[in-house]
Amino acid sequence: MILPRKNNERQWNNEKQKFFFRIFALILPMERRRRSVGPNLFSKFLTMRLERLTIINYKNIEQASLTFSPEINCLYGANGMGKTNVLDAIYYMSRLRSAGLTLDEQNVRHGAENFLLKGNYVTEDGTRKDVSCGYQKGHKSVKVNDKAVRRFSEHLGNIPLVMISPSDSQLVSGGSAERRRFLDATLSQHDVSYLEAIMRYDKTLHQRNALLKKSAEHGTPIDSALMDVLENMMEQDAAVIYDRRRAFLNVFVPIFQEVYANLSNVEREEVTINYLSQAERGPLHELFAQGRAKELIVGYSLYGPHKDDLEFQLCGYPLRREGSQGQTKTYSIALKIAQFAYLKNCGRAVTPILLLDDIFDKLDEGRVRKIVSYTTDSSFGQVFITDTSRERMCSLIRLSRREARLFYVSEGTIEGETLETSES
Repeated sequence: MILPRKNNERQWNNEKQKFFFRIFALILPMERRRRSVGPNLFSKFLTMRLERLTIINYKNIEQASLTFSPEINCLYGANGMGKTNVLDAIYYMSRLRSAGLTLDEQNVRHGAENFLLKGNYVTEDGTRKDVSCGYQKGHKSVKVNDKAVRRFSEHLGNIPLVMISPSDSQLVSGGSAERRRFLDATLSQHDVSYLEAIMRYDKTLHQRNALLKKSAEHGTPIDSALMDVLENMMEQDAAVIYDRRRAFLNVFVPIFQEVYANLSNVEREEVTINYLSQAERGPLHELFAQGRAKELIVGYSLYGPHKDDLEFQLCGYPLRREGSQGQTKTYSIALKIAQFAYLKNCGRAVTPILLLDDIFDKLDEGRVRKIVSYTTDSSFGQVFITDTSRERMCSLIRLSRREARLFYVSEGTIEGETLETSES
């Protein structure tokens, strides 16, 4: 179907609306190649869908009960009205934290004492999963099918999810912690042993830093016996973390390169990702021994996987130094699309839920025009999209030819709308 275009501006808006649907053409080839990216992959994918969501006192939303489309859900409204908060509530039920990395008490609506989120999920094989997450007086609780989750690590990864938002630019421009968080968010959604290793390592690192800080501040000798125990524990977990990150990147980088090549609007922009790790310099206990005097002065740990980083390169040069705004945005979007493809193909055989928050913001025209040249069917999972324009959302729904629901968000109130025949 060819939509009427009154002028160049209308044509450009329509092409921007097609953006979401065309980028998924890049994911389908990954599915066809799933047998080549690793062993023990499932031959069939299940799609997990969020049927209903209840929100009570979460951020600016006092109360909402929403029923979603199994395919596309569009939320529109002015900026600051709560669209992103709905997506953040969905993110929280998967990752057990806010996408904005806020503390739980900061997610409670002003004037309230607690928040509660409830989600009813179902997969294509009919398996149902009811998840509730609550916070009250410093205590977080999680239940799945009315059974309390004692260890939060047991829940992480059971509802795979990828979120693409303007803040993804921090993957390139931010500090190394942003890039380690990307590694952890991807691996922890399908590798339980990695998640357990990183959690143990972080706990032991905190204990070791406390010993170093005490010695640095008070000039007291360090408990060498306790330090040896902590360092042995850290070394064991550090080896697991390094091996899993290295193995992940060996698979992920070719996927990312293919995605970026299709997103870029120039003939040849070679990209790669270099893994920077102190593990390349030798065993962790040797690094500790070599740097002991320096660590006792600064009062914290200078060596280990908590110092790992990813170097993003474009045409052989650091992207952070040489990349344009358009190249940087394309790079960050490609990273997240590749993350989606990786989790779908190399994870738990469940298509992730996809959250697209304000993806039309500051799109580079040439790169979008390259993307819209791709065509494919829309056989993907459940998607949630936010935008400020109702017209753009309606056009997007028409273009998708998929089942969709439209929601209007204003000052924390969410209302479902009935689409007219001409709009759907």
